[in-house]
Amino acid sequence: MIRSLGALVPSVAPSSDLTPAFNAVDYPQTPPQPRLVAVKAVKLLISITLLSFAIALVALKFDTSGVFAGIHQLSILTMSSILVALLLNVLAAALRLKIIANDIGSPFNFRQAMAAVSGGGLAGAAFFQFAGQLMARGVIMGRSGVPFASVAVMTAYERIIAAVVSGLLALAGAYFIFGRVIIDRYSGGDQLIKIAGGLIAATIAGALLGHGRMTARAIAPFMKQHVAARVLSIVGLSLLVQLPMMAAYVAAAHAVSPQTPIAEIAAASAIVMFAASVPISLAGWGVREMSAVIALGTIGIGADKALGAAIVIGAGSILAMAAVAAISMHGSISENQTKISVGGLIDFARALAWTLPLAAATLVLFQIYIPMPSGTLLNVNLADPIAILAASFFLLKTIRSGHLPQWRFVPMNAAVAAATLVFAASLIIGATAFGWTEWALVNRFLGWFVLLAFAMTGALIIKQGGEPALRMFLLTFAGATAAVAAIEIGLSMLTEFGFALPVVPRGTQGFAQNHNFFAFELLMAISATAVAARGATLRVALLAILIAGLWFCGSRSAWITLPFVLGTSIYMRTCGVREIAIATLYAAAVAVLAIVLAMLTGAEGLPVVLPSEANTAERLFSIFGGLRLFVNHPMFGAGLGAFRNQMIFISSDQPLLIHSTVVWLLAEMGIVGFLIFSIPGVGLLSSEIRCAHPDISSKLIVVSLVAFGLMSAPADMLYQRTFWLLIGAALALMKSSQGHDQMKPAA
Repeated sequence: MIRSLGALVPSVAPSSDLTPAFNAVDYPQTPPQPRLVAVKAVKLLISITLLSFAIALVALKFDTSGVFAGIHQLSILTMSSILVALLLNVLAAALRLKIIANDIGSPFNFRQAMAAVSGGGLAGAAFFQFAGQLMARGVIMGRSGVPFASVAVMTAYERIIAAVVSGLLALAGAYFIFGRVIIDRYSGGDQLIKIAGGLIAATIAGALLGHGRMTARAIAPFMKQHVAARVLSIVGLSLLVQLPMMAAYVAAAHAVSPQTPIAEIAAASAIVMFAASVPISLAGWGVREMSAVIALGTIGIGADKALGAAIVIGAGSILAMAAVAAISMHGSISENQTKISVGGLIDFARALAWTLPLAAATLVLFQIYIPMPSGTLLNVNLADPIAILAASFFLLKTIRSGHLPQWRFVPMNAAVAAATLVFAASLIIGATAFGWTEWALVNRFLGWFVLLAFAMTGALIIKQGGEPALRMFLLTFAGATAAVAAIEIGLSMLTEFGFALPVVPRGTQGFAQNHNFFAFELLMAISATAVAARGATLRVALLAILIAGLWFCGSRSAWITLPFVLGTSIYMRTCGVREIAIATLYAAAVAVLAIVLAMLTGAEGLPVVLPSEANTAERLFSIFGGLRLFVNHPMFGAGLGAFRNQMIFISSDQPLLIHSTVVWLLAEMGIVGFLIFSIPGVGLLSSEIRCAHPDISSKLIVVSLVAFGLMSAPADMLYQRTFWLLIGAALALMKSSQGHDQMKPAA
């Protein structure tokens, strides 16, 4: 399937100058360094915290000397058995990688596979797991003639299948131990169901309206090439990789607790293995030990012994990878193999340039917040890994081109550089004034680079396919957003009808975890629909669903912004007054029906039209507090994170933030920072409005900037990834007046 997609995408998409830049042997470039350094720091913090918690838990219940006593219980024969099992785990993983490489047309020998797996594993242990593994594999395999795009494809393919197999084994283990697996809808299980349903619905809707035809044409030939047999073979190999690791856990745990049945140890080990594979720590450290204490504890193994066994497995894994690396690295690359690999080169760069942005256009709607040890909530999006990978390809292409990326707005590179310098200066000012804070460093400063990664992700597909790619991209996003809105409307209506649903109603927030953020996503989808949807029927249907969703989410800022967005769409001639009127009437009919049902049934949950006194007071408190910071530090601001550092708690367990992008910029970056952000925005808006012959990008930029500007006044919208994803795509399409054809992508 992957091979066919790489071969067929060029035949269904416009030609581009992107492919030649990747046809030579590519060596991986480091993804945006600040983001990865921060993620590494976060993961190191998680590892240390969980490992410390596991040790503390043992110390409270047992004598800590029991951990070392348990390790000392392991005989030389047991330790040898564990090491052999871990070596077999690495060798099985190398075999799986070699077969995947053969399937996608980039073959190499087993020794090279051993070097790639062991080197990648060690790099992942020392660095951010996925990025470290990918970069190390890219260097090792790149010297054998395998391009970086192919390395990324096979690594992603391998990890996805491995995650599915490991997850199923963990479920089977849980069922074996507990006799059942329950999804408690009142403890977050309902959200798991909702996310799963939302992902399916958004993916299907995005494909139907956007990329479905191209994707079907790309994968159709492969469906005749024994796809099931190939996937099942990789599944079987992934199971083969899991078994030696499970054997190592069984050997270690049974040695310290011989009375525990081996079957129960194996079942608990499956849970520990899955937890350790989740990429939220460094090489599984901390997560593995904590999960071992809990999972092995449920079958009667003491916490001290479980912790000792987990430490032995973690250290043994690194030792096994180091041993395999020492054996395989030297002489693993030959000139003959390089020629074979280059001769079998497949253009995966072109396929990734399409698939990564289209995937991001769907997954960007799914937001989660991860609690950090300090109490801060880390804002994570399901599209973040995809955006980082896509940005890496974008930067690689830029480096190979020998010049800065070109945009339809010429000063954009300078504007981004200036904004980045302002962020850095504000971070230093804040650190000098009140010290380094996790919020300022990770959420704000490094979050800026994540936003740039999303902009580059949107630009990547336009550089590949031009205007047709932009239309496909926007329809994919609009379709996925409409599907999420339809789910929220359906849940609200069914609740008012009195149906007992498996999902507990928690307000209409989509998957953005905030009704204002979801409302902004709907406004961006309305902008995309207005400029990209062809045919009055499709436009009216999508607009009706999205406008109805705006009503249910209850964002007064969005209600105020909507007429301006629709009015701008009419002004830019993206859709007619009649279409907007019909769509609004349909949406109003749904809203009236919901109101009538609520009145008849006495149901709650309808949007509150007038803000509560407490809500208004909190918003004004944050805005006036931000303005006070600006008055006290007018030129360069009070520093990044200054307002949050005051630790003001009003309506939640999280410190209050400034409810306005404008006020936040003034408060923490001063008039200098505000002007550096606002002047390019105003300049871009002005240049596109004055465009004599506005194209799809002109219309999208104007409508999106209007939505962003109005929503940013009463709420903080700067860190909404949807805006940067769409604006990056729009900026990548060059104007015809710049000497390029409208259909031609930016260089």
